[in-house]
Amino acid sequence: MVNEPLNNPTFLELFSAYYNDNTSEAKQDALAEHLNTMEYLVAFYSIDDIEIQPSQTEITIHKEDNLSLLISTTSEREIYLPIFTDTAALKHFTSESVFTLRVPAKWLWEFALSQKGFSGVVINPHTISWDLSLEHIQSLLDDINKSH
Repeated sequence: MVNEPLNNPTFLELFSAYYNDNTSEAKQDALAEHLNTMEYLVAFYSIDDIEIQPSQTEITIHKEDNLSLLISTTSEREIYLPIFTDTAALKHFTSESVFTLRVPAKWLWEFALSQKGFSGVVINPHTISWDLSLEHIQSLLDDINKSH
């Protein structure tokens, strides 16, 4: 889905519970399970020469298409893909005019792992700013694949 709003209040509840008591294995498991079942927003500027209308809700992306993604970098020059659990977090991160892809977790984890040069993803930068390393993403993807 393109340019569709997203809201994930359950994620924020689970993240808050985990953040306040990160020694709880049950809270960690609940958060990890939810990370794998929810949808995310990925922001981008353009896809090659494809013209996207603001009211458009579907597009087809091919492996060879060149996505101009928003990225986030650290002071050590590590590159992270910013992902968002809701539209409000995206708007807090940037006021630029961007398009969004609304994607399921499995697609997102596979995409992030396939990109050269990424160190991981950062969930809701400028709000919770939770970095997930490539190893963490691979672990989440392994959990999805085990359950299918």
